[in-house]
Amino acid sequence: MRLNARRLRQLLVCVGCLVLPGILARHVGLSEASGVVTMACLGVLVTCARLGWRQAMGGSVALALLSALALLSQHAVVPATTLLALTAALLGLAGRWQQQPSFWLLMVSLVMLITDMPVPQRLAAETGARLSVLLMLSCSLTTLAQSRLGTWAPAADPAAITVQHSWRRSAAYGLMLAATTTITTPIALSHHWHTMGFWMILSPFLVLRPHTRDGWKPALHRALGTIAGVLLVHGLALALLPETLLKILAIVLGTGCALTALKKGHPALFVLLLTMTTVLFNSDTTTLLLMANERLQSNAIGIAIALGVMVLAEPLERRLAQRRLG
Repeated sequence: MRLNARRLRQLLVCVGCLVLPGILARHVGLSEASGVVTMACLGVLVTCARLGWRQAMGGSVALALLSALALLSQHAVVPATTLLALTAALLGLAGRWQQQPSFWLLMVSLVMLITDMPVPQRLAAETGARLSVLLMLSCSLTTLAQSRLGTWAPAADPAAITVQHSWRRSAAYGLMLAATTTITTPIALSHHWHTMGFWMILSPFLVLRPHTRDGWKPALHRALGTIAGVLLVHGLALALLPETLLKILAIVLGTGCALTALKKGHPALFVLLLTMTTVLFNSDTTTLLLMANERLQSNAIGIAIALGVMVLAEPLERRLAQRRLG
């Protein structure tokens, strides 16, 4: 009974942290940013549960600052590409402590801002400032709720983070992430692909690993999870469900996505739930089918680019390893 009560409390924390951002966004006149803020809170929730509240707050501050820069740079390809590439490189360095799976979810919001939330250039500075405040407020409340009420806690002391990879390995990983971002971002922005570009940019982050040989299985899981998620979204579109029900379903699926991430469940299941959650949060009944199809196409392109980078990097990685052994 006690175990069920603990699970119920964590479930309620997840639901609350996914519902509140949309309410706050509409209250401050940024309803178009509700999906961005909700996904940010999902990332902070997972980061807090996996790594602790300090890392969650650090990620929140970084995202709030980067969000303003993202809105200012979304009208120019070079600044936007530079911003995302530098962020990707820093995310790669977080692989030294194996923290990138948690912080990656915060990258989702940043890419969404640049590709899928167009803001008039004359309003970019004002909207960026308001969005930064909204993100900090929502992410801080999420961190507080998870750290005080959530039943999932980091397995180890957050202050005692163990090193998983060398600086050289982490830097090479960051370089691979930055390279794929430098390829995908100009394509997405130049062709105004919006949602399709959003998923194309993000796909390599779910595929690439610090060791290139470890990326082939995640690529398979990513592909299977995406295909399954798109097929299920097709089913929802054909069912002609009302929009209110679709938003409720998005919250339910987002909660499942958070719990799967916390439990470190199967990667294909996580991708399936993430696919359905993001499509439902960023579409309505008229665009649901289009979003699902774009999701499938963009993932295919993103995965192909990631695999291409892996093919080029693997011989170099093997040669460097042999040199160190020799």
